[in-house]
Amino acid sequence: MTTRESALRFSGERDRPFMAVMSVVLAAVFVAGFGPSYARNVTSPEGLPLWVHLHGLVMAAWVLLFVVQGVLIRSGARALHQRLGLLSIALVAIMVPLGSATNVLCIARGAIPPFFTPAELFATDQLDLLVFAALYAWALILRRSPAWHKRLLASALVLLTYPAIARMGVVRQFGMDLIVPISVALVLVLALLGPLHDLVRYRRVHPAFAWGAAIVFLAQPAHGLLAASAPVQALVAGLVPPQRG
Repeated sequence: MTTRESALRFSGERDRPFMAVMSVVLAAVFVAGFGPSYARNVTSPEGLPLWVHLHGLVMAAWVLLFVVQGVLIRSGARALHQRLGLLSIALVAIMVPLGSATNVLCIARGAIPPFFTPAELFATDQLDLLVFAALYAWALILRRSPAWHKRLLASALVLLTYPAIARMGVVRQFGMDLIVPISVALVLVLALLGPLHDLVRYRRVHPAFAWGAAIVFLAQPAHGLLAASAPVQALVAGLVPPQRG
């Protein structure tokens, strides 16, 4: 099926309530995961480096804009939605390299979550940022096909929920050994919400959600494979600070 044919079948206002709710749900995941974690660290005696604050600010701004853009489309303010799209592009152009640099600096600083090895942290963040950027670029290319555009953007944001979910208190209550599998499972559940919506609403899954879910699913085992690779192991070995005796 061509992009044009798919857009004709899935166009209209029928997707808007679901996409608005999904954008709010994803934003809530980020707030629930990063909010308490950020508050604990920013008030600790060590505090947080400036680059962590900048990373959090840019990421929060893009997630908030994602929600606002959905509200604007639902309310019919398409012109403002398109103008704010330029701000979205600018934020992503900052967010992706800043997120990558933050990952490297966290490893060099020794700020590694206890449920990850340095290599796993590096592989997970770097791969997800790269795939997010690819999905976002794909969504921009297809911005004139709303059915594709909004589904690819939602899938891209789902991919980035992993670190937020892993920081949630309710997930950590299950113990360190289960944080990663539970977080992965919840990311996959979020990735399936879109396809399930399409199945219920249209009796078929839009190709954008099919691709998006498949990419999110494939990224999970890819994290471990990349972390175990010799190049990543060698690179991370040079970043990890020496142990103090």
